[in-house]
Amino acid sequence: MNDPSPLPLSNMQARITSERIAWIAGITGGRSYLEIGVYDGQTFTNVHMPRKVAVDPNFRFDWESFQTAGVSLHPVPSDAYFAGQTVEIFDVIFIDGLHTFEQAFRDFCATQAHAHRSTVWLIDDTVPNDAFSIERSVQRTKTLRDHHGLTSNAWHGDVFRTAFAIHDFFPTYDFRTIVSPGNAQTMVVKSNRTEFAPIWNNLEAIGRAGFGDFLEHRSRLKPCNEDEAKVWLREWAAQR
Repeated sequence: MNDPSPLPLSNMQARITSERIAWIAGITGGRSYLEIGVYDGQTFTNVHMPRKVAVDPNFRFDWESFQTAGVSLHPVPSDAYFAGQTVEIFDVIFIDGLHTFEQAFRDFCATQAHAHRSTVWLIDDTVPNDAFSIERSVQRTKTLRDHHGLTSNAWHGDVFRTAFAIHDFFPTYDFRTIVSPGNAQTMVVKSNRTEFAPIWNNLEAIGRAGFGDFLEHRSRLKPCNEDEAKVWLREWAAQR
C-alpha cells in the first residue's frame, strides 16, 4: 500500500468502525488485530485488543508514541510489510488501504498467510454511492463532481471489485456487506458457499466492472444491516 492521499476519516465513521471491530472480536473471541491503511489512527487507536499491528507508509499522527508492549506500527507499504515480516497470525484483519482493486485484493490475498480458520476480515469502501466515487483518484472524483455541481465528499475507489473477486474466486469464503450504519464494509469469513456461482469468472472483466455492474450485481454481495450481520457472525462462530 502506497500513499493514496485519502479523504480524512470522520470521527463518526471511525467510531462506528472501531465499535464494529469490537463486536466482531467479542463474538469470535478475537485478541489480535491487523489494520492495513491507518491514516490518522482514529480507528486503530480506538480498537482494544492485547495484540495490535498497524501498517501505513505515511502515518498522520504521532505513531511512535503508540508503540507499546503488544502494539506495533510499521511505517511501510503493505507489500513491504508482508514481504519482510515473520508470519504472524491475526484474529481480526481490517483492510482500508489504497482504495484500488489491485491493492485491496492483493492485501486480502497476502493476509491469507496471517490467518487461521476463525479469522474475520473487514474490508472498507466496498459500496460506492455513485459513478464518481469509484474513480481511483480522490482528486479526479472531486473534479468530476465539481464539474457536475455536486458537493458530496464520498470516495470509495474501486474496492468494490475486490468484493466481487472474492465472490467469484473464493468459494470457500462467505461474506456479508454491512450497509448501515456508517460506511459500508464487507465482512469475510472462511465458510463454504453452497450457492457458489461466479458472475464474471474472469479477473480482467472484474477489473473493468463499472458502477452499472455494481448496481446490477449488488445483491450478490449480501447486503445487510449491522444487527443482521451480528446474527450471521454468531451462527458462523458457533460452528467453529
